[in-house]
Amino acid sequence: MTNFWRGSGRSCTRASRCPGVWTTAEVRSSVSSSSEVRVFAGWANWGAAGAGLFGRVPDEVLGGLGEAVAAAGVWHEGQARPGGEPYLQHLLQVVEVLAVGLGVTDGDLLRAGVLHDVVEDTDGTAAEVEERFGRRTAELVAAVTIPEVGESKGSVRSAYLAKLVHAPRDVLVLKLSDRYSNVQRLHTHPRVAKQRSYYAETVEHFVPLAGVDERLQAWFQVWADAYSYLTGPVDSVESVGKLAAAVHREQTDKGGAPYVLHVRAVAEIARRNGADEYQQMAGLLHDSVEDERCTVEQLQELGVPGRVLELVDALTHRADEDDDGYLTRLARTPGAVLIKRADIENNTDPARRAHLDVETRERLDAKYAHYLEVLEQVGDDQ
Repeated sequence: MTNFWRGSGRSCTRASRCPGVWTTAEVRSSVSSSSEVRVFAGWANWGAAGAGLFGRVPDEVLGGLGEAVAAAGVWHEGQARPGGEPYLQHLLQVVEVLAVGLGVTDGDLLRAGVLHDVVEDTDGTAAEVEERFGRRTAELVAAVTIPEVGESKGSVRSAYLAKLVHAPRDVLVLKLSDRYSNVQRLHTHPRVAKQRSYYAETVEHFVPLAGVDERLQAWFQVWADAYSYLTGPVDSVESVGKLAAAVHREQTDKGGAPYVLHVRAVAEIARRNGADEYQQMAGLLHDSVEDERCTVEQLQELGVPGRVLELVDALTHRADEDDDGYLTRLARTPGAVLIKRADIENNTDPARRAHLDVETRERLDAKYAHYLEVLEQVGDDQ
C-alpha cells in the first residue's frame, strides 16, 4: 500500500541523530544545508542533456559532445548499471558533474567524460576513439582506463590506483567525477558486500585525491560521512539514522519536504513515548522495505539487529493485505504498535497537512481515526 505522504521529488539530507518534530523553517534549512550529499541525477537522454547544458558550454563544444553521446550510446548499447538503470545515465551524470558541478567547458574533457568506459567496457578501441574524437580526448580516456594485462585483476587495479596519485589535474578531475557518479547512490547497489568494499576503496584512494578541487573535496567529505555506516554493523541509532537518510535520499513527501524528516520524527515521537533503541531504529527504517528501497535481507546483511528487523517486518504493509489485516498482524509483534502510533501522529501533524485540500484532509482524518480504532480493538502492546 502506498503511503499518501510519499512523493517522488528529489531532495536529500544528512542523518546524524533523531531530532524532534521538524518545523517548516527547519525543513527548509535542512534542504539548503551544505552538509547534504550532493546528488547529480544526470539526464535520461541527449535531448534533455543538451537542454540542460545549453548556455553552460560553447555551442561548438555542445555539438561535439552530442556526437560523443551518440557514439557512446552505440558502444554501450544494452548495458545497464547494477541498479538496473541504462548505462548512458551514468555517462551523462559524469558530464553533469563536470559541466554543472565543476564548470568545465573543455570539449576534450567533456567528451572523455562520456567516453571514459568505452575502451574498458565495450569492444571500442583507443584507436577508434582517437580517430573520431581526437588525440587529447583519447589520451584522457586511456588515462582512466584500467589496462588488461597478464597479471591478476587485483594487482592491476592496485597498480592503477597507485598511479593516479601522480596523474595530471585533468585526469584526476575526470576520474573523480566518474567515481562520484558511481558512489553518490552507493546504497542502491544490490550487493551489500560491494557497497562496503567500494566505500573502503573510495575512502582510501579517492577521497585524498579530491583535494585537487575544493568542490570535489567538499562533496567527497560529506559523502564519506554519510555512508560511514558501511564500516561496521548498522546497530545503533546513529548508524541506522545514516542508513535511513541514504535509503530515503531524493525522496520527498507530498509537501515537498525531505521524506527522511518523517522517519526521523517517527523515531523521536516514539522515543518520547518510551521507545527503546531498537524501536527507535525501527521507526527510522519503518518505510524502507515497504518503499522497496531495500530488502529485509539487505538490512540483515548490513548488521541491523534482529529485533529491529522483526519490527520493520511487522510495520511493512504487504501488497495483499487490507488495512485491518495489516494492523491486526502488526499488533501481534510486541513493540510495533508504539511505533505505528508515532507514525500516525506525525502523519496527522497539522503542519504536514496544511497544504492539503479540505477533502483530502477529511479523508485522512477518517483513515487514521479508523487505524487508531483498530489498534485499540486488537490491543495496544504498550
